[in-house]
Amino acid sequence: MRFRLHPILLPVFILLAVMGGLAAYAIVFGSLLIHEAGHLVAAKANRMRVRSITILPYGGELEIAGRANHSRRARVLLALGGPFATALLLAAALTVQFPGSLDVARIQLLILMVNLLPILPLDGGQALLALAEREESRYFDHTAFLLFSIAFLMVGVAVLLAGLPETALLISLAVFLCLQNISVFRFRRYHRIYEQLKRNDLT
Repeated sequence: MRFRLHPILLPVFILLAVMGGLAAYAIVFGSLLIHEAGHLVAAKANRMRVRSITILPYGGELEIAGRANHSRRARVLLALGGPFATALLLAAALTVQFPGSLDVARIQLLILMVNLLPILPLDGGQALLALAEREESRYFDHTAFLLFSIAFLMVGVAVLLAGLPETALLISLAVFLCLQNISVFRFRRYHRIYEQLKRNDLT
């Protein structure tokens, strides 16, 4: 299993360091690791083979062999594993008083709110897609959800522009997510062919 940090983290952490100091940098990074650990535990509990983990500004991405072939329940639990870990950390920060506990709680709340948005590739979107997609129309359901996510993020960026400069970080994140979805949308047909070839090999 490979572990890596996405290059986009560097400018995000530089911005965080400038805006909130090194303490905020450390809290955010540690929080993202705990969030991703939640996904990893959920994957292992559902007997999924994790190929790699990539830490991103909003959490992370697990590359899982044959993700689409796992049950609907397993995919939902995988998507919610990260938010569950973040929610536990939020509850701990609100219950146990320690230096910086309020900052920890605020960051967990922000990570939780972002991750549970019903768009791809966020956890809320992954869980919703797993619940809504049908086997006979998986490709079209995924395509429709990608288009919805792109439109949602574009509207979000337009709304957030009114709050500059305070919303600069959120705008950057929304643009990054939008570009990710556009990239997946452009190559969705190739991914579909690849998945079909893998299924044929297995059968």
